[in-house]
Amino acid sequence: MKRPSEVFLSAFANSSVCVSRCFHNCRYKTCFNSRAIEGISNLQQIRKFLFFAFGFLLVLFVFLPLEAKPNKPSEKRASQSSKIRQTIVLSIDGFPAYYLLDTKYHSYFPHLNEIFQKYGVSEIVTVNPSVTYPAHTSMVTGKDPAEHGILNNTLSDPFEKNDGGWMWYAEDIFSPTLWDLAKENRKSTANVFWPVTVGAGIDWNLPQYWRKKIPEDDKLLRVLSTKDLHKEAELAVGAPLNDVSKDEVKLKTATWLFQNKKPDLMLVYTTDLDTNHHGFGPGSEKALSRLLELDKAIFEFLQSVGAFSPKGPGLVIVSDHGFHSADVVCAPNVVLKQKGYIRDEDGTFQLTFKSSGGTAVLLPGGNAKLADAEIQSLVSEILAACPGAEWIPANSNMLGEGINQTSEGEENRNLQKKIHPNALGLLRTSQSMFFSGTRKGEVFTKSQTKIHGHGYWNTNPEMKTIGFVYDPTGKKHQFQSVKDVFRIVKDMLGLKEKKNKGPRVSTKP
Repeated sequence: MKRPSEVFLSAFANSSVCVSRCFHNCRYKTCFNSRAIEGISNLQQIRKFLFFAFGFLLVLFVFLPLEAKPNKPSEKRASQSSKIRQTIVLSIDGFPAYYLLDTKYHSYFPHLNEIFQKYGVSEIVTVNPSVTYPAHTSMVTGKDPAEHGILNNTLSDPFEKNDGGWMWYAEDIFSPTLWDLAKENRKSTANVFWPVTVGAGIDWNLPQYWRKKIPEDDKLLRVLSTKDLHKEAELAVGAPLNDVSKDEVKLKTATWLFQNKKPDLMLVYTTDLDTNHHGFGPGSEKALSRLLELDKAIFEFLQSVGAFSPKGPGLVIVSDHGFHSADVVCAPNVVLKQKGYIRDEDGTFQLTFKSSGGTAVLLPGGNAKLADAEIQSLVSEILAACPGAEWIPANSNMLGEGINQTSEGEENRNLQKKIHPNALGLLRTSQSMFFSGTRKGEVFTKSQTKIHGHGYWNTNPEMKTIGFVYDPTGKKHQFQSVKDVFRIVKDMLGLKEKKNKGPRVSTKP
């Protein structure tokens, strides 16, 4: 069958009218063959001809572009499926990968397990230190803590001048975040309690923040959230929204936010599994019972936002770290105080260990400068007192000098680049040991009760966690580290990065 343009061309050719280049013979710069000229006897015929020619050109413009378009249904469907969708990142704090690997735990998260079995899930590595705030900031920046600036949950504050304050504030993040990138690409953003988001450039922001975990905190949270959003959310959900709210409230808030504000990117953070692991231990009856409840709440949330439906959002489910239990405690700051490096009487220090649970980084105070031999002597004393502890020096040329050191030279060279820019070294363990920041008591003690926590070196099996991604376009994404969340979401939302303007200026003391 001929195309429409071919039919029309054939008809026009039969009319014996042609366009010619014999401009010098014709007043109108149009030349006709002899048969056509004989048929044109008056002005009316000329007008009819010009009208006909105009119609011919019009048809060419209409039909030829139509024929250039893809006419295969499969091509049309492929084009539609590649359209960018809304994306949700859901964090389940403290979900160890060994819950995935050991089938005895699967009955405690049946809905999630079914989703993981159907679409696939990854065992992923976290960052060092393997604690919540650095890990969640690595998710939204793609960087290690020393690069993005959130070095721990709390600042190094040996004398508690900050009254136990956490690193809540987005201005302390050095690197561009997903919400920064979304804004540059004119995408809207929403947040329910994601860490380090106070003051973030998020369109609908409900940041995680507390002070005393009492009702008075709610007033402050209302001020720190997007104007009027906190009260609007509480009225919509019908429950108080604060840091001690159950995850069911946070997930219902996320449902309301997604359905009513329709953000392109939404971050959602849940805490109850981590809380129960700290309180009762991983694998405990109470922790697993709460996981079962949380699994149901998450499933209802996913249904409410249309996840896995034809027009549903893209989805990332991730956790920040695993869990490990300790029965002995090493307190290296006791040695530093005994040696005079920490002075409680005048509130000064030359050296201090900042503990993360399974690791403790050695930091200088002020402009203190100590010789390597002096540090080595202190470390030797601590290692002798704490069997199972291991020292990683920041300076790689200290390797091989015989103080129970690691052979992982690459990790040592990157200690200041990845973990803390001021680190003089780091204590770690693969044993059931907990590093305490206290300066009181003995250097090494056996704990009367198990201490359930994290902060251990990120390659320890107990610190491995989970990463899941569902891309509605069918594209597969590599998921090996918490840092991959940044790349995955950037890809799913089609976000383009502008040229780097350089690191932000630190406001930390």
